[in-house]
Amino acid sequence: MIAKFAVLSCLFLSQAWANETPAYRFFRPVLAQDNGQQSLLAVPLDSAVYANSAADFRDLRLTDQNGVETPYFLEKIASQKTVSKRLASASKTIDLQKFGDEDEGFVVTVQLDKNAANADGLSLVTNQHDFEYALQIHGSNDGENWQLLVERAQIYDYSRYMRVGNHDVELPANSFRQFKIVVAKASQTRVAELLELTRTVRGGEELQRQETTQLSTEALHVERIELWHNVGETVADADQPFDYPVSFKIKRDAEQKATVIDVDTLRQPLNGFKLQIMTPNFSRQAEVQIPLTQGLETQMQTIGSGTLEALHYQDINREQTSIGFPEQRQARYRIVIHDQDNPELQVNTVAGSGPGYQLLFLPQTGLSYQLKYGTETAAAPRYDTAPIQELLRRGYRSNSAGLGPETEISAAVNHFNFGQLLNSRWFLGIAIVLMVIALAWSLFRVGKRVANLSDSSDRE
Repeated sequence: MIAKFAVLSCLFLSQAWANETPAYRFFRPVLAQDNGQQSLLAVPLDSAVYANSAADFRDLRLTDQNGVETPYFLEKIASQKTVSKRLASASKTIDLQKFGDEDEGFVVTVQLDKNAANADGLSLVTNQHDFEYALQIHGSNDGENWQLLVERAQIYDYSRYMRVGNHDVELPANSFRQFKIVVAKASQTRVAELLELTRTVRGGEELQRQETTQLSTEALHVERIELWHNVGETVADADQPFDYPVSFKIKRDAEQKATVIDVDTLRQPLNGFKLQIMTPNFSRQAEVQIPLTQGLETQMQTIGSGTLEALHYQDINREQTSIGFPEQRQARYRIVIHDQDNPELQVNTVAGSGPGYQLLFLPQTGLSYQLKYGTETAAAPRYDTAPIQELLRRGYRSNSAGLGPETEISAAVNHFNFGQLLNSRWFLGIAIVLMVIALAWSLFRVGKRVANLSDSSDRE
């Protein structure tokens, strides 16, 4: 009963302690230039934040100078790339005339609207298929003086053979407001799909066969001509990889015939290790392990494996000295290289690799902000991040901000963490010892009662 009472008391105390407001150990000011305008700020996290924050970043809190919590959106830092986006330039058709001695072609004149952007190209819109035509394009600003822009631009559609076609024509850089599209020959001769066959038969014997193929002329029918311009846009590409420095120690495991590398990190987000190996030619199996604590025991768990290899011979220079694994934020890793009966590899350096993270938020003008972190008792925040994500979808770029020096809150350093004590090895060990003592005492008392009952029966 005493042991049960102690355990229940500990549970109630831990629950009461968990309900208290979490104390953050560190804070850092957000360094950004306030120009009095709306902006989207991006605050990259660094090694100091990684080293002292929770594994899932649930303890990150962004507050303004008045202590008001500010919503943020946590994302991986991505590399940027510039893509060309095609946008329509408003225009209208102002003239259509026949062209050529036999009126085999036509000329279309298209004019940009007053506020439309300069045209970088045009598209000929038609519902026809199976054709090939050549276009000649001129440009002008007054409709009188024309300059040749494209001598012979091919538009085509080969749907009969394959879904391949091109209706677009790119124009050289220009500032013209009118364009004249000349189709010198606007019709083509096509073979009819039906073949007329005439046979002369006498006495069951074919004397003559005549095949007649009909030809038809089909004119190009243009629905409309669309002018367009290109706009360069910077968008996010793949996650940007970062190299993180680590410390390591190398030892030889003679029993397992392996090289063991113990790696210490600042809990950066890692998904691989890069090794610099000076041995010229080799191929070894390797694995990455992390410590896994279950109860009172700590065992190493494999999270990734691969083949380290290098071949340098004459014109062959091939190396693969990286090992990948699912993203982790551990303080300690172990790399095991299985040498078997081969000599030990000469490992020169070890570096961690992985993504980086940043906080995105919408600051209010005239306010300063700070980032707090460093507690295991904080619950994951639930912020309204829809406005930030909408800006990202629309292509708005963020302004980079920084973090000032890290300040440790002394009051939080000496803060007693009762929940952590309950999950420690010492507490579990003491609890097991108390349970064993209580069980032994219970068995002793039961045995004593049985003995007393036996003595009473003998006397009777």
